[in-house]
Amino acid sequence: MTAVPATRPRTVRAAVAAVLIPPAAWVTALGLSYLVQDFACTAYTSSGRPPPSTVIGALVIGLDAVLLALTLAAGAVAWREHRRAAGDDSPLTGFLGLLGTALSLGFAAGIVMIAVNPLVLEVCA
Repeated sequence: MTAVPATRPRTVRAAVAAVLIPPAAWVTALGLSYLVQDFACTAYTSSGRPPPSTVIGALVIGLDAVLLALTLAAGAVAWREHRRAAGDDSPLTGFLGLLGTALSLGFAAGIVMIAVNPLVLEVCA
């Protein structure tokens, strides 16, 4: 029986995190975008004041930019783990790395679509 390298659990944890972070970031972007817009617009409208659409839109875009950076960072980690697994002959880590890279790209596109919404449509319409 061959000994398992000491770095393998850390590598698998990094690959699993790189698979789980992009969908979590996308759900967070979707939820926070809705929550910030709905709460702020409702609060200003119920008080009889016009909502600051520019500030709300900038806040939503800023939140989405941070989550996009997190998603792309997870994709970079996943790609690194995939490349490292090719040399170590580790099929699980290689698969998780490739899956994390694909998920990162897909969910990054979803976050970009969420972030474009305040630029195209009125925030508190």
